[in-house]
Amino acid sequence: MNNFFEKIFKSNSLTQEVGFDLGTSKISVYLKNKGIVLNEPSVVAVNNKTDQIVAIGKEASAMIGKTPQHITATKPLVNGVISDFEVAEKMISFIFQKIRDDGKGGKFWFIKRAIIGVPSNCTEVEKKAVEDVFHNAGVKEVFLIEKSLAIAIGSGLLLKEPKGHLIVDIGGGITEVAVISLGGVVVSQNIRIAGDKLNEDIIRYIKDNFKLAIGDQTAEKIKIGIGSAVSNTSASNNYLIIQGRDLTKGLPKEIKITDKEVREALSESLDTIVQTVKNTIETAPPELIPDIMNHGILLTGGTSLLKGIDKLIESSTGLEVNIADDPINTVVRGEGIILENFEGMKAYLLSTITNN
Repeated sequence: MNNFFEKIFKSNSLTQEVGFDLGTSKISVYLKNKGIVLNEPSVVAVNNKTDQIVAIGKEASAMIGKTPQHITATKPLVNGVISDFEVAEKMISFIFQKIRDDGKGGKFWFIKRAIIGVPSNCTEVEKKAVEDVFHNAGVKEVFLIEKSLAIAIGSGLLLKEPKGHLIVDIGGGITEVAVISLGGVVVSQNIRIAGDKLNEDIIRYIKDNFKLAIGDQTAEKIKIGIGSAVSNTSASNNYLIIQGRDLTKGLPKEIKITDKEVREALSESLDTIVQTVKNTIETAPPELIPDIMNHGILLTGGTSLLKGIDKLIESSTGLEVNIADDPINTVVRGEGIILENFEGMKAYLLSTITNN
């Protein structure tokens, strides 16, 4: 029996290798020789009566705040780490099955190898949780990589050189700032302030100033629609009409919110992000500062798409800020490059864990 399974794992037609960006807000999956085959919100809808997954991704995300009591739409990852082990395991297994059913990865039985990005300051307990979730979902070999390194690889930076690069990754759950050189993270800091916190800021601001209750989806719509980090005179007086529940009367109510008001709601969190960038630069070795000045800042992550956030960081640090070409997928693209050149690049990985 063991020889039979060994033959399966050695057969490219029966196994597959994957890269996973397991984020707080979204999940991206890269299949070896196939590219990115899945990019969905990291939301799971579970039927509490049957304990089965009803939906994942966009379909599940649309259910948030709208489900009956027997269905729960939830995010199994909080602040970049697994918060609900059982749901996360079911989600990973569900994703593998979805990829098989869609035929995007060809006909494969098993996942031979998976590379998963984790924050640089991830604890050993949090790393173990990621490894266990993927092992339990049937993956034989689980490898972890610091997200900053995956971003650098996915962005085409030359990691083997003794030159410093400053990466700012603003995702859904955390913002991670890291200086990398010689294929490793020299210094890094992360804070639990990113896209989800900005949504919370908008919800709280509207509650305090308009006495209106709104949900996360409405806050996200506001952030994407008229959210910005700096004032744009050419697009002044931008506004949205939104609906919610009047907190004084308990009835439906409609209000107008402007881009200026949204900037006010986001200002404190954005200032904290900028200060984290400054703090990281202050802790970087002096010999790497000229490199950082020459290369500037590589800005990535979904929240890097917030209007003007690059200009805010530029004006605060004096450094040029370059937004990655594909900021949402830089982590998973880096993992994909490693999968395609595994023997030559496996030194960048944090760990090698085999499920015997």
